[in-house]
Amino acid sequence: MASKICLSNDDYTVGWICALPPEMAAAKTMLDEIHGEPTVQSNDHNAYIFGRIGTHNVVVACLPSGQYGTTSAAVVAMQLLSSFHSIRFGLMVGIGAGVPSEETDIRLGDVAVSEPTDTNGGVVQYDLGKALEGGEFQRTGMLNRPPQSLLTALSKLRANHLTEESQMASFLADIERKFPKRAANFARPTEDDNLFLSNYSHNGKGTKACNACDTTQTVRRASRDHSDPVIHYGVIASANRVVKDSQLRDQLSRELGAICVEMEAAGLMSNYPCIVIRGICDYADSHKNGAWQGYAAAVAAAYAKELLLTTSTSHIDQTCTARDRLATSVQVHNFRVPLDLTSVPVIESFLGRPDELEQLWHYLQPAHDQSRKVAILHGLGGMGKTQLAIRFAREHKNDFTAIFWLSGKSRSALLQSLGSVLARIPGYAADGEATKDEEVEQRARQVLQWLATEGNSRWLMILDNVDHEYFSKDPDTYDLRDFFPTADHGSILITSRLAKLAELGRSFPVERLEPKAAMQLLLQSSGLSRRDNMTEKGKHPDIELLADRLDGLPLAIVIAGAFIRETGSSVTEYLQFYNNSWYELQSASSVGHQYQQGNLMQTWMVSYRDIQMRDPDAAEVLLLISHFDNRDIWYELVKSGGRHPNAPAWLTRAVSSALAFKAIMRTLIGFSLVETSQRDGSYALHPVVQDWCLEVSRKGNEESLTLFRELALLSVGYMAIGLGDKQLHRNYRRLLSHAKFIHHEDLESEHPAILNALLGLGLLHFHVENWKEAESMYQRSLLGFEKLPGPCDKLNLNYIKNFVQRYPYKDRPKEAESIYQRILLCEERLLGPDHVSTLATVNHLGNIYLNQGRLREAEHMYQRALTGFENWLGQCDASDSRAMYSLAVAYRKRGEIEKANESYRQTLLVEKRARGPAHISYLHCVRDLATFYAEQNDLEGAKELFQQALTGYDNALGPDHTYVLHTLADLGKMYRHEGQRERAEEMFRRAITGFENICGPNHESTLEVVNNLGYLYLDQGKLKDAEKLLQRVLDGRENALGSNNPSTSQAAATLAYVYWDQGKLQEAEVLFQHALAGRENALGSNNLLTLNSAQNLGVVYAEQGKFQEAEMMLQRALAGIKDLLGPNHTYSLSVARSLGLLYMEQGKFEEAGAICQIDSDTKENRSSSYQTSIQEGDQVGSETRVRSTGHQRLGKAIKAVFKR
Repeated sequence: MASKICLSNDDYTVGWICALPPEMAAAKTMLDEIHGEPTVQSNDHNAYIFGRIGTHNVVVACLPSGQYGTTSAAVVAMQLLSSFHSIRFGLMVGIGAGVPSEETDIRLGDVAVSEPTDTNGGVVQYDLGKALEGGEFQRTGMLNRPPQSLLTALSKLRANHLTEESQMASFLADIERKFPKRAANFARPTEDDNLFLSNYSHNGKGTKACNACDTTQTVRRASRDHSDPVIHYGVIASANRVVKDSQLRDQLSRELGAICVEMEAAGLMSNYPCIVIRGICDYADSHKNGAWQGYAAAVAAAYAKELLLTTSTSHIDQTCTARDRLATSVQVHNFRVPLDLTSVPVIESFLGRPDELEQLWHYLQPAHDQSRKVAILHGLGGMGKTQLAIRFAREHKNDFTAIFWLSGKSRSALLQSLGSVLARIPGYAADGEATKDEEVEQRARQVLQWLATEGNSRWLMILDNVDHEYFSKDPDTYDLRDFFPTADHGSILITSRLAKLAELGRSFPVERLEPKAAMQLLLQSSGLSRRDNMTEKGKHPDIELLADRLDGLPLAIVIAGAFIRETGSSVTEYLQFYNNSWYELQSASSVGHQYQQGNLMQTWMVSYRDIQMRDPDAAEVLLLISHFDNRDIWYELVKSGGRHPNAPAWLTRAVSSALAFKAIMRTLIGFSLVETSQRDGSYALHPVVQDWCLEVSRKGNEESLTLFRELALLSVGYMAIGLGDKQLHRNYRRLLSHAKFIHHEDLESEHPAILNALLGLGLLHFHVENWKEAESMYQRSLLGFEKLPGPCDKLNLNYIKNFVQRYPYKDRPKEAESIYQRILLCEERLLGPDHVSTLATVNHLGNIYLNQGRLREAEHMYQRALTGFENWLGQCDASDSRAMYSLAVAYRKRGEIEKANESYRQTLLVEKRARGPAHISYLHCVRDLATFYAEQNDLEGAKELFQQALTGYDNALGPDHTYVLHTLADLGKMYRHEGQRERAEEMFRRAITGFENICGPNHESTLEVVNNLGYLYLDQGKLKDAEKLLQRVLDGRENALGSNNPSTSQAAATLAYVYWDQGKLQEAEVLFQHALAGRENALGSNNLLTLNSAQNLGVVYAEQGKFQEAEMMLQRALAGIKDLLGPNHTYSLSVARSLGLLYMEQGKFEEAGAICQIDSDTKENRSSSYQTSIQEGDQVGSETRVRSTGHQRLGKAIKAVFKR
């Protein structure tokens, strides 16, 4: 414990009152710091302890020894307040008797906390009242409620305990650390917790222990799976006597709903603003004993500490002092009118919004300011504005002299509800119900005059559902100011969907519920609520998905909960209905009386129709933006949709300027249907409002729905196309969310604008290498262009060609060939056979043929492209680099290196002059030239150009762009080939981190660089590290591409080499088999890579002594390679040597001699290892002599032949 410090009396803001010394001792254990004693008033005879809990300075006071009951508690409180004028509120903390019932399973060691209800402040003095005829007893009077700051903290703490563990256990454990010699006084007892039947009295004269009591006379209760105290909230019954009568206890439970009885609280609640906290030490019956008192006092003190730590210091500072509260508690009886809830849509279990309630109270509280205050609760329909106002009224019905609930739906409704108040006002007579309009208006004016009476300043007038804008064409509108009392006092609270009404006073926006409160409301309204929310999440795994989908909208949550509860549907079923049958689900759903605006289908229709009357263009824009992702909508995005060939006039007007668009959005924001972001000026829709708008769109005509979808598609697609690389990279995340949301699957328009928009969507997915989504967009677009009659000057299929050149098709040559042939036919028909774009496609086809080994077809394509480009260069402007670049590629593929080099350099010069050295197109050319140099083994030149491209990309696009990351990988490969392994690893790791962040850990771009890093580790002999990385590549490609994809097969083969080098022959065998099978399926039996896998598998078989399998594989490999490359090719000869060595090892000398009959030129090229192996084989002498060392020797010899 820290050394004592002394504070002044005014530094203490919390008064903690105890009745018994053990309770005071328990309070002391909870203090974070103990203070010295300040001076008190001479007439203050209380015993005190001073200290700090968190940021709160606390005075702990105890009743005089032997003086218990309500009167003594009141005296202690008054003396405390006379010495400490800054006390804001108090805590009455100690022990009490539990009142078990069927509703409340309260047990020894639990905690009871007073909680206000509609009829009391949380504590009832059950012996205060008057006797009536027939022996009945009528309780009279009302004890005050705790202050709002405490109630706010109480709500927060209850919410925290629904999802988090209480801190009480930690505080109790601290007692052992702080007071090790006295901690036993507060330990949990070991004796059983027995609740005896109400008709069974204590048996044990002269002793309080229940050793002689019959345990068969106890109430059977389910065992708990924990020993932690459970917190109970409710009514605490208080009086000046100890209850040892279980019959009276049960009576208090039935009549009052009491959860605890005690002796002091009633003396405080009328004069001292506090909350009562009691640890349960007995059951208010004849079986009382003191065994549980120490522990009960400790748990009550621990809860009080946690409550204080939840209480905001700022809220306390804004709360009036207890002395001021008492001074203003003298009621002005002439102005007091009880709250009437007859026509109010009350719900009994309001959840959440403690901050909003606190803010309202801080502004509207009568003592805060004598001038009139007007608060406007505004927000989306169904957001809970009415229920928030009701909760506020019920919590503060004793703080205002009168609270009037009035309907603001129309002028007539407001007059009627205002006039009906007259009969409740003291001193006013109103016979019967007013039937004539003049009489209704006269009564309403009388009420307003009464509210304006001097001295009548503590009233609250609530105007609910003021949802029609004044000056609109709606006949129900009216000027709300006409119904404000003329005097400058009182408080007015308005609920409305109209944000504009905030001009009348202070704005209090009502927004979505916080996730915790939303989850709790869903559990409660569905009937799934339990003590432990985490348990419910486990039982209902989709409940979080549903809560997220409804996004804190109370009306939608209550409707969902009611449907689940009333139909017996599961959460999963409801979520399916919501996603697949929204209209039918909402039409079949109902809400209770507390939501007077109806279900989701009805609640926003009122606002929508108002918008249609006031601004029809805004109504159309609202439906349009619902077809985008709801979270981020901005002017330029919507404006791009104006390029639609049949753009409607309302859209043309709406996007004619940024100012016109803002005017439209201002209307929608004014009705709380659209939200705005102050950070970037974008707009958003609540997801449930979006669902409603989409349903309104679907219920309209089919042409309008199709138009909305096409406009959304064009907005996103054309914006993507219109942005340069740098701007696209900055905005792709914003656009991609819309690209994923917009509904375009069934749009069949063949207009070039629609097809180009699909290209734009493909470009977005291509940018982040979402290959499947990009491919789908490009295929649809190409199919549409193929159907165009032509010619078409808007044809631009370069996006598709760029896509095919990248990863998706590098292992699918047949599909790539098919797409290029389709593009070629399309361009020849729509652009002409000699257009530069057509010739580029011809050149790409040549590349595909070359990669497949179809050399004659490749030569034909290259020749056609070369001739066409040469002709084009002779006809076009020298600044046109497209043809020059394609010519360089054509020369490069034909092997005309010098011409290719010259064309690349000419392209760079043209690009630099035309666009500048920082332009992305120029940097692409630089990178291509670097790749060309790398192919020619000019590593220095390649590295210099890659570095230039990297710097340019980084400056133009930022360090996380995929162009930057691919160039980092290129540089890594250059450093690896130069032997600069540390620099290579740095480049690879930077690229991997970037790709993982943008594309994900298992994306092909990521895995490609991981593969390169694995090769680097192989170079360094780090076989274990290489194995780990290459296994990741194999796993990732198998999951993403399948087992038979050539990239997967390559990964399997590479990892097999690693196992082979480590002597893990069985693992290597399995992976070589994997690679062989995959390549056979994808590439065919006679592909060179397939034959290479057969050869490798044969050698591994041989090393394991599986000579028959090895012979079969090597024979197959040799036959195939000789067919492809010829018998005298180096590769053919190498495989022949391997097979010869295998024959020699088996003693098959004739077969070895036959296969080694090669011409003399070839013999001179035989390796010394081969000669040595033959000589060793001759020494074997018998085909049956085989040794394990011979297997290893064979493997080494064969591997020496094939070592790269």
